[in-house]
Amino acid sequence: MKDKFFFDSLIDPLSKEGVKAINKDLISFKCSNNYPVINNIPIIIDESRSIFEIGDILKNIPTTQSSSFRDKSLKNTVRKNILPSLSIDFTYEKRYSELAERFKGKNILVIGCGDKIALYNKIFKDSLVINSDVHVQFSPDIVFDSHQIPFKDESFDLIIAAQVLEHTFKPWIVAEELERTIKTGGNLLIEVPFNFPYHSPPYDFFRFTFTGLRSLFPKSNLVKYEVPEGNASSVANYNSDFLINLFANRYLRMVMLFISRFLFGWLKYIDLLRKKESIRSISIPKGFSMIFEKDNIERSNIQLLDEYFELKKASV
Repeated sequence: MKDKFFFDSLIDPLSKEGVKAINKDLISFKCSNNYPVINNIPIIIDESRSIFEIGDILKNIPTTQSSSFRDKSLKNTVRKNILPSLSIDFTYEKRYSELAERFKGKNILVIGCGDKIALYNKIFKDSLVINSDVHVQFSPDIVFDSHQIPFKDESFDLIIAAQVLEHTFKPWIVAEELERTIKTGGNLLIEVPFNFPYHSPPYDFFRFTFTGLRSLFPKSNLVKYEVPEGNASSVANYNSDFLINLFANRYLRMVMLFISRFLFGWLKYIDLLRKKESIRSISIPKGFSMIFEKDNIERSNIQLLDEYFELKKASV
């Protein structure tokens, strides 16, 4: 099914021409441009407009994410399974289960899937899920640069970009591509950090405010806004990072990681006391999510601020 979808929907990012042929080692387009296929994963990037190089991807050189961060070393086991977390996305299951039900049997694109491929496939088991990334470390369905999404206009019913926009060099261009490739009436789920330390260097470029993220999608209606990791989670993360970065020595940093998790891990539960989103909840959240619905109605800059004033009014 994915092979047929690729043949019918993929386009060359430069010429916008459709697919001519897909074989074991190569995907060719009608414009005569060719791109490599490795382990059944097409790598479609116009290097003249990207910070990523196909050669690096073929060599499995880590970029925005390193698979070693997820290996089963003692350090990672302790960090993930023993130490308290500094934040939790408290509405994750509800948000994704609602989307899975709504888009059952539909076409879904995941931007920057990372190591969550199995999770996305499980959540959206009744849909056609295309997992994408800018590397092959976790074997996505396709590799491309989100500044040049190689799919035809309105190819998808739902596009998910979870913790991705901050890692894009020009997020306003990525947003244009997302609105181009989502169907009219389809949804965009965008999850971003607002307060979070510099990570995955050097591929960490932006942080987003409520109005900043809203402004990127002028042809879409804001359907839902959530702060699943709020102000308390933000404080916990920054306090922990502050303690760790007091030291340069690797072992002292590990000790401070251990201590800070127990000192500040409990703070995230304060976020559960918030009953609804308000002006106060968007002041210093760790991160938030927005669900947009494309309606193809071009909004003015002033109109893109309407949701803020509605939130402000509701906070009184």
